[in-house]
Amino acid sequence: MKTRFFFLNQIVLIAYTTGILWLRRNPLSLVFSAITPFSILFVLLVVSGGKYSQFAVSGSLVMALVGYGLALGQDLAYYKTEYKIQDIFVASPISPLTYMTGLALSEILFGFPALVVLVSILFYFGFSLVFLPLLIFVILIIWVSTSAMGFFLSSRMLHMKNATQIISFVNVFLAVLPPVYYTIERLPEWLQYVAYAVPTTHASLMIQYSMGLSVPENWTIFIGIFVLIGYAAGFLLLAKIKAIWRES
Repeated sequence: MKTRFFFLNQIVLIAYTTGILWLRRNPLSLVFSAITPFSILFVLLVVSGGKYSQFAVSGSLVMALVGYGLALGQDLAYYKTEYKIQDIFVASPISPLTYMTGLALSEILFGFPALVVLVSILFYFGFSLVFLPLLIFVILIIWVSTSAMGFFLSSRMLHMKNATQIISFVNVFLAVLPPVYYTIERLPEWLQYVAYAVPTTHASLMIQYSMGLSVPENWTIFIGIFVLIGYAAGFLLLAKIKAIWRES
């Protein structure tokens, strides 16, 4: 019990130090962190005249979740290479996953207001309250898996510029190129199979289904849940056993 309380206390402390304290000094960070998903949402709503509003909202939510998760990688690289804060945690009794969880919690604090707005818009455009547990699952599982991915990638970056470039590339690969903002049926059949290998495709399909939009007949919610859990477990395992925590 004492051990669990210690690690929980450390997670909250890390989140408070890197999240709450920063937001108290720089509240505009809440706006800056929401610019990308909201700007794409705005453009799609204007260009389509509201025709693809449901796809635009669901895609913006998925993009925001991916962005807040992967942002952990950029922050971690900054703390490690510039501030050398990670050396302090390496010398302490906490584990890499405790450190990662604390940073991931601080990232979601940055995005919490934006996520609340996007979820509210989602309900406005037809999201069914019956699927609220599914939406909570999608939010949590994307946040966990992308946070673990960001942690793993940044642990292997020696320079801040490398981390920024790689994280930006992965962000585009997960949230822009796959059918997140558009229906998967617009892709050629052979590309649809490629898209199914990307976790954000399933997250977007689950949200689209919950909004009453049509989804492919060969896809089910259970397939999406299985894929997302598999990705989350895989990235958490990578973060635990393959991330470089101590410098040799």
